[in-house]
Parts: sequence; structure tokens; C-alpha cells
Amino acid sequence: MRYQYLDARLRHAFDDAGLDRGQRALLQGVLRALDPDAHLGEHVAGLNSAFLAVTRARTALESHATEDQPRWNLLRRIIATSITCVDAAKPAYAHGGAKELARARKILLHVDAAIAADGQRLDPAVTAAAAAKLDPETLSGQIKTWITPLWNGVQLPLRARMIAEVAVLVAVHGRDGRQLRADLMRWLKKPGDLAEVLWPEPRKHIVALVVGGARVLRHLDGLLPEARQEPLHRNRLPKDDFLKEAVSGSSVLVRLPVHAPDVHTAALRGRRILNEVLDQYAAGERLTELHIAPVWQVSGPGGRVTRGTEHRRTVGNAYPLTAYWPAELRSAMRVANLARQVDAPMASAGLAWSALEATGLDPGKIAWLAKACALQVLRQHLISLHVVVTNHDDELRTPLDAHVPTTGVKHHLKSVDAWLEVLVPHTRPDDGLQAARKAVAALAENEGGLVRDLVELWQDRLADSKVLAGWLREQENTAAAALEWLYVTRNLAFHAGRFVSPADTLTAHAGQAVIDLTLEFLGNWRTVERRLGRQETSAVEIYRRLAQRQDQLVARLKRAGSVRRLSVEDISGPDEKWWSRGRR
Repeated sequence: MRYQYLDARLRHAFDDAGLDRGQRALLQGVLRALDPDAHLGEHVAGLNSAFLAVTRARTALESHATEDQPRWNLLRRIIATSITCVDAAKPAYAHGGAKELARARKILLHVDAAIAADGQRLDPAVTAAAAAKLDPETLSGQIKTWITPLWNGVQLPLRARMIAEVAVLVAVHGRDGRQLRADLMRWLKKPGDLAEVLWPEPRKHIVALVVGGARVLRHLDGLLPEARQEPLHRNRLPKDDFLKEAVSGSSVLVRLPVHAPDVHTAALRGRRILNEVLDQYAAGERLTELHIAPVWQVSGPGGRVTRGTEHRRTVGNAYPLTAYWPAELRSAMRVANLARQVDAPMASAGLAWSALEATGLDPGKIAWLAKACALQVLRQHLISLHVVVTNHDDELRTPLDAHVPTTGVKHHLKSVDAWLEVLVPHTRPDDGLQAARKAVAALAENEGGLVRDLVELWQDRLADSKVLAGWLREQENTAAAALEWLYVTRNLAFHAGRFVSPADTLTAHAGQAVIDLTLEFLGNWRTVERRLGRQETSAVEIYRRLAQRQDQLVARLKRAGSVRRLSVEDISGPDEKWWSRGRR
């Protein structure tokens, strides 16, 4: 089941613990943001966050002061997007951290003014001083105190903003979503300090991994002083040993200590550490291929042993992006696939940028792609909302299904606009539409928690076109900040040789999510053009046209007063139908 934060076991645990709507929304919101299968607008890597913006700005300032990367002009774009993200997230800090956030904003404005005045002659001492003054840790300390007001009750939409910041901080701390869900299930039976569950103290774990391609890794004790190794022979392992399937040919078992907040994060960090060490051996043994098997074993601080396998999703039927080869996208798809296979987060992020670059994107066109992403994220959010509302298949959804038809066992929407029609307010809805609207209300009430929050948030956005216009601009700004940082990460990794950076795992996920989103609407655009017998439009021209469309849509929403004409069915496709709903 994709949406594990909505499964029956968790719902029953909430019921048994007597959690109210806001408490459920808090826990479900954090779990959703940490779900690796969440799309860009839902995952923690794609949420607007002042904490993350300040963290990125400080990293960029430190790097500029020591390595002149990013260069002054790119640094200014990072500062500008960081200020925009800080401003958007400001309301969340009303419950703590407002003064600290204002101080960080003032520092960023000072740096921006210095860059504007000095340009390429910017003194590294200025950026070094600014980096020293920025302190994301003071913000993180304030965010942790939000748990109490959130638990006691905060109204929408402020609650959603606060949960987003909390989720980012949980992710940066290194929490694994699956492990957190299991820990919360135990915590609900015996509640204590929730902050200790969200941000547990990192403790020592012993991670055991199998390296194939060698029997012994010479001088490993010099590279990883605390690591231990032992050769593995397949015919000497017990038949029921969990390593049996991992050992083929020359293999060695490596055990190394890792400090992490939970078992799954320890396994992930251990794999990353060992992969970096294997770079040394790959360079020394150029004719040998060394690889880490997907199985792992972690011994926790109390001696408890946990075994697992690197998470890999499978599907029954795999479909290509398009049913034919779009020549311009072949390089982008190849590099995007490579980015998914790389364990090193900064290298993965750099490859994600390279994949976008292969479509013709350059830093000067980031604004175009950010606007295009905002349109596609709008469509994705609405589709995702239908999925979570109809998560439990019972008689409550029958009137909704009659008005909003779906297809297949996964109930894919036949028309996103039909679903939009249910969410938009009506003065005189017909009987079928009224029944569908009542069904949505009943389903949201039945699910409660996050689902009810999401339904109300989207009904409010669609009830006021100016609110929706503001939301679209925020999605655009958040995507622009992610893209600018992706480009910085690429430069730091490939030009400055840096392969570790704060929140780099979030950057890698954001990079893969952006390229997936981009290929999705590029692939759909090309498919429609081919079906209609039109000449293919270049990817860069698609970015330009979608950017223009987004600007037009935002302008129309600001003056329309209603979203009754909005159409999202083909909002990122080649046809200009974005303001055609209801036309006959």
C-alpha cells in the first residue's frame, strides 16, 4: 500500500490512543513528508522551509568564502530565493523563533546588498562573517518547541505550515520514515515526550554489509580504523544464513560503527560510508568491480539485531515514458536513471542537474522550469487528494464515484476536472454534484486528521482565486529555490570536489523528483503532439510556453474572483485549455 500513513493499523492506533484531528494531522503530516514515494509537492524535499533556506544560505556563504563557489552572481540568486522562502514560511514562526528568523533575514539582506554593490569584487570576508552569524540551530531549537502548541491545537492553514517545518527538521535529523512509523506505533501505546520520538539522540550502531568482488580489503583499518572485516565463503555458510544469497564469488563482510537516530538510518549511513571507502579500492584496482550487496544487518545499542534489504520498489507492469523514442529526451532519461542508481547524495543531485541540462536547461532558464513545475504540482496535488480521500473503499465513496469516474484497480481518475468540479464551491449544484460533495465531506470526516485538513485546505484555495494564485507563486518560488540549489550542488560536487553538505540527502531527492516531474510533462507533451501529427516542440520552448501560461493563469486568478473556469486536465500539455472548464 503506497500511503502507509493512512493504513488501518495506524488508524486503529490513533483511535485507541484517543487522538483528536490536529494530533492525527501532525503525525500523519510528518510521516507523509518522509514517505519516499511522495511526489514533489508532498515530500519533505519539496516543502517550503525557512530552516532549510537558512541552512542552504549558510552553506553557500561558507563555500564562497573558502572556495569561491558558488560564484558571486549565483550566490546572489541563492540569497534571493532563500529570502523568498523565509518570507513565505514566516507565519509558522509565530509560535516561536520569530526574532531569530527576522535576524537571519536581516543578515541575508545585508549580504544581498553587499553583492549588489561589489559584484565580482565581493570580499570573501563579508560572506565568511555572514555565514558565521547565520545559525540554523537556533531555528531548529525553536521548531522543536512547536510540538506542544501543535499537540494542543493550531488552526489551519497555520497548522500545515508548522507541520512542514517540523517534518523538514525530522528529515534533516536523519529519521527514516518507516522506522519512525514503527516507533510512533509503540509510542501511542505508552505516550511520553513526542520530541524524543521525532528527534532521538543518535546512538552507536554496528552495521554489517557484504562487499562483493574481493576476499580481503587491505589497509581497511587505516581508512576506517574502527571497521572489522572477515572473508566470506559461500560453501562455509549455514544453509539458513541470511548472507547466503548475498555471497557470490569473492566476498567480504565489513562491520563498522555508525552513529544514527534509528536502525534504518544507520544502515543507510553505513552504506554511504563504505561506498566512499570503496572509491579508494576502485581507484587502486581498476580492473575489479566492487559492489555492496543489498542485504544489511544492524546491531543496536542494546544488542538487538535487525536485518533488512535495501528498499527497492517493484511493479507488475512497467511502462515507458512514451511509446516511441523522443530523440531529444534520450540523454536526459539516461542521466536521470544513473542519478537514481548513485548512493552518494551530492553526486546524485549533480547528475539530476545534468539530466535537466541535457534537455537544454541552463541557469538562466531556471525561472521558466520553476513555473512549469508549479503547474504540474497543482495537477499532482489534486490527483493525490482524490487518492487519499478514497483510500478506504466502502459505500461512502459510491456517490463520488458516480460523478467522478475512475478506471482500473487503482481507481485512476478519468478526468481531473471532474474531481475539481466537486471541490469548487457552487451556488446551485445539481443532485449528482451535491451527492458527490456530501460524499467527500463524509469521507474526510471518516478519515479525519491529515485527510480532513487537506480537503479543507483545497476547498479554501479553490474558493478564492487570489489564494490559489498565491499558492501557485509559492510553489514556483519553492521549485526555483530547489533548482538553484541543485545547480550549486552540482558545482560544489563536480568543480569544488565536495561530496558532503548539510541536508544533501534532501537535495538528492529533490533533484530526482524535479527531473521525474519534468520528464512527466515533457513526455505527455510529446505524446499529444505525436498523436495529433504535430512537429515536436523543443524542451526549452515547452519550458518557455508553460512559464508564460503560469504567469497568465496567476494574473487571471488574481482578477477573476473565481476558479470556475480553471481546467487542470491538460494544464501542462500543448493545448491552451487551462481556462476552458464549463465551456460547451
